[in-house]
Amino acid sequence: MTKAIDLLNLLRETVVPGGIILRALQGKLDNRPKESDLPDDLADDKSTAHTIGDDLVQEVALQILSSHSTDFRINAEEDTPRVNTFSGTDSSFCYHLDPLDGTLSFIQGSDGYAVGAAFSRNKQFEASAIYFPARDKVYLAQRGKGIRVETQFRQELPFDRINPTSGKYIQRRAEKYVPVVESMNFTHLDTMGAHHGMVCIARGEARVLMYGRASPHDFGIPQVVVEESGGICTDSEGNPVTYEKGFPRVPLFMAFSDIETKEAFFESDVYASLDTK
Repeated sequence: MTKAIDLLNLLRETVVPGGIILRALQGKLDNRPKESDLPDDLADDKSTAHTIGDDLVQEVALQILSSHSTDFRINAEEDTPRVNTFSGTDSSFCYHLDPLDGTLSFIQGSDGYAVGAAFSRNKQFEASAIYFPARDKVYLAQRGKGIRVETQFRQELPFDRINPTSGKYIQRRAEKYVPVVESMNFTHLDTMGAHHGMVCIARGEARVLMYGRASPHDFGIPQVVVEESGGICTDSEGNPVTYEKGFPRVPLFMAFSDIETKEAFFESDVYASLDTK
């Protein structure tokens, strides 16, 4: 079965329909805050934001996925009934789903929210699909096969990477590392969600992204988009990001738009002065 899976097409099928639903509901649903898995001192409005749309889109995506096969492991952000439909084993592909990334942006009517899904195997992400419904752009990337952008009707769009990349950084719960990027003369860029931030890295709109206590739903899902665009994802010491079984949060997730920026960050005197343990 695994050889027959068209990973990108299947991911695309699971994110676009829910995105179309969200586009019709943008700015119209109330926030129904959920409990955060972060400690109380780190939880905030973004980490607890939730709408009925999150659950609806997740159920739609999982129903579509199950119509192809139930032989997947599931790492979905919400606790909805169809999660229990699947019977994948450790050797199966794991399907990751963030049914509404940037929930606060969605509630406020902004256009940077996204539906994101990915496949991993052996704790390595292999393919990603990020759909921005309000912009009607689907970013599709599979390891070793590059990146492409389409509309919901499969019209291919150019993947425009800014060159030279801008001197911007993105951070959340990573204040400790801000002096490093400021020493590189970078300024902060506000984003409308984690997936929006990762696409900014992929496109060169920002050069460094730093998130503490980072969820794989937020950053593992779009990781292949960044890496197939020429970016690099690392931990706090510049090593490849590693994920544990069950995909809990990682202590620090970093993404760089290019190898030169990564090297400048980790070779800086300011970084050398930090206690990264």
